[in-house]
This record gives sequence, C-alpha cells and structure tokens, in this order.
Amino acid sequence: MKNDAQERMSKTFIMYSILLIGAFSFIFIEFADEVIEMELKSFDNPIIQYIHGLRTPLLGQIMAGITSLGSATGIMMGMSIALIVLFINRQWWEGLFLIVAVSGSSLLNYYLKWMFKRDRPTFNPLITEDGYSFPSGHSMVSFSFLGILAYLITLMVKKKRLKVLIMASFFFIVFLIGFSRIYLGVHYPSDVIAGFAAGGAWLVICIVALKFKAKI
Repeated sequence: MKNDAQERMSKTFIMYSILLIGAFSFIFIEFADEVIEMELKSFDNPIIQYIHGLRTPLLGQIMAGITSLGSATGIMMGMSIALIVLFINRQWWEGLFLIVAVSGSSLLNYYLKWMFKRDRPTFNPLITEDGYSFPSGHSMVSFSFLGILAYLITLMVKKKRLKVLIMASFFFIVFLIGFSRIYLGVHYPSDVIAGFAAGGAWLVICIVALKFKAKI
C-alpha cells in the first residue's frame, strides 16, 4: 500500500511538473515571439508609465537595495552562505543542485540575451546597466536561486503553514526584484515576466532532477 501511494504521488508530481514547464515555456515563447515582431509597446508602455509614476527619492533607494539582491554579487553571497550550511549538514547533492540551478540559469540567460539582442529601455533610467534586456537576468536567476533554496528549506520543515509561508516569501521577494528592475528603468515589464518564465521552467527541471536523484 505504501509503495502504491508513493507511486501515485510520484506520477502526480511528474504530471504537475510537466504542466508547469509547459506553462512557463508557453509564456516565454509568447513574449519572445512579440519581441521578434517588436509588438510589445502596447503592453510595456502603460505599465512603465504607471510604475514610474510611483517614483519618490525614498522608494528609489529602497528599490536600488532590493535590486542588489538579484545582482551577481547578491546571488553569489546568498549562494555561498547556503552552500556552507548545506555542506556542514553533509547535503552534498542538494548543494550541487543549487550550483547547477544558479549557474545553469545564468548561462541560459546569457545565451537568450545574445539570441534576442533587445536593447534596454531609455525611459529615464535611475541606474546604468550594460548588456541586452531580454529576458531580465535579475528576474530569471533570482527565480531559480530563491526557488531552489525555498524548495530545499521546505524539505526540512514539517509544518504545512510554515511551508506555505516560506513559498509565499519566495514569491514576494522575487516579485520585488522584478518590480525593482522596471521601477529603476533598466528593463521592460515583458523582460521581467519572460525572465520569471524562463527561470521557472529551469527551476522545475532542477527540482525534478533532484527528486529523481533522491530515489536512485
């Protein structure tokens, strides 16, 4: 009975994983197609105007701090701390998959930016950024990093309410990082959403691989 229940749970997990990967991929492809066709102004511009209308000096400082969480330095610092904790607890495979999730997401983002070569917005940016715009690297890599981190933490927690709180915190922080990129004027909204979608698809793939490895 126990094996049957575990088998059903595994099949359900795989089914939902495939659906999530499909959904994330569909969202990314839709925005990527619009980038190629250069038909995203009607989507991006109203959102940019609204968010830029919220600008204040104090909020600008807060957003600059939040966006640093998704920077290469911020991600590396967070990953280093997480790896130290995981390796101290002899969670070697979890640490390896954390490295794979972050490095794979970074490399994939670099490739996608090179592939689409979308210029950054010029709507009064508050900070200076180099490189191409689509998809947002901050959004994509932070989604992968914080997502795999949240998943690993929930594996150590037994209380369902605490699991829900951890996942809600993950989504909130990732949303703020993406929002900060639009607020600071260095990404279009479509860049951020596509970054979330690509990062989400990669995250699910990493979690499936980790779960599969645990059963070998």
